[in-house]
Amino acid sequence: MKLGIIGYGRIGQMISENLLKLNLINPDELIISNRNMKKLNKIKEDFPQITITDNNKELAQSADKIIISVESHELLDVLGQIKEELENTHIIHTCAGISFDDIKEVFDGPVTVIIPSLASRFQQRENPQKGISLIVHNDKVNFLNSTSIETLFNEFTYVKILPSENDLEIATILTSCAPAFISLMVKKLSDYTVDNSSLDYSEAKYLIIKTLIGTNENLSVDKLNIEACEDMIDSVCTPGGITEKGVKHLDAVLDKEIDQLFEILFKRYKDN
Repeated sequence: MKLGIIGYGRIGQMISENLLKLNLINPDELIISNRNMKKLNKIKEDFPQITITDNNKELAQSADKIIISVESHELLDVLGQIKEELENTHIIHTCAGISFDDIKEVFDGPVTVIIPSLASRFQQRENPQKGISLIVHNDKVNFLNSTSIETLFNEFTYVKILPSENDLEIATILTSCAPAFISLMVKKLSDYTVDNSSLDYSEAKYLIIKTLIGTNENLSVDKLNIEACEDMIDSVCTPGGITEKGVKHLDAVLDKEIDQLFEILFKRYKDN
């Protein structure tokens, strides 16, 4: 199998590095295309057997599967450039906001959309799975192709197969945007701690991160449903205590804030 990757931005780089550094693909089976060839110098130096090019048509002529990881508004143009070379080619793209119907106007073949998270960036560790990759296939993707790409991504990320592309919008917000939102919360809590105590930023961050890890372990241990969250809240809240007071305050304001947040995000998602 020859795998092509078009686009070497943050997502394209993350996928390439995971595939190569985890030995999920032989270097001579990978071809990467990018307009700025200088961006490919480091990975070519580390893995001399990979093929690099700035010619998408050249890549499409030799690849059996192609992962297109460009800006969403560029996807249809890229497909238009290479469509004459796509006989029996499985197209996988990482572009949010582009429907299968949009793509069908240019390429009426097997298409899979994968929305990975930068939380899945390569790290040398016993279990390399990090973050979540959302996957939806169109009706032209056969069982062999769907299984092979799901298995490949499952080596470095947690794969979630969605039943419909209609679910991608909100699921993408939860998985791709949430790491930034959670990081912002950690930063804000740390900033307040530094400003109002003798603890420095690293100490404040340490306390918060270790608490998040412990909370995650407790929420995941039995069941992944809303009851686990409610059980955690009930177990931490002493009646009349400071946690209960804080939870009541957050509960009162977060419904409105979450509604406004998703309204903003949905609008931006549709504008892509």
